[in-house]
Amino acid sequence: MSVFPFITPPEDSQRVTGSLPMFREYAYDFANNCLLLKDGQTYLVEGNEALRIWIFKALATERFRYTAYDAVFGSEINALPGQVLNQAVLQAEIKRFITEALMVNPYIVKLDNFQFERRLSGISVDFDVTTIYGSEPFSWLYKEVAT
Repeated sequence: MSVFPFITPPEDSQRVTGSLPMFREYAYDFANNCLLLKDGQTYLVEGNEALRIWIFKALATERFRYTAYDAVFGSEINALPGQVLNQAVLQAEIKRFITEALMVNPYIVKLDNFQFERRLSGISVDFDVTTIYGSEPFSWLYKEVAT
């Protein structure tokens, strides 16, 4: 289930709770928007670290835009109108788009504690992601949303 459709991760026989295999993803450099290299080669990370990469890519990818991804991958945040008059409606819609984008992943159990902060560049959303590996905080900045 790699977010990089052109790379197929090696099969893993290691299993975790239930029938889900250990979640693995290629290490990613969020600051430079590229894969990380170790000795000139890409490498895999596991568990919540791998899920953090998947979440980042799922929220950053516009749903239905790229044929490399199926229809359940990505976010529809771009569907929000250019200007939202009511902040409660804006926050509810952003929460819904995040939930729809992320809850398709069977490793993610729950999303909660959504907090919104208006910024000059958009709206910042902080929330907790509970996975089969534990709970972790996550932050996302929607730059193209009118505040």
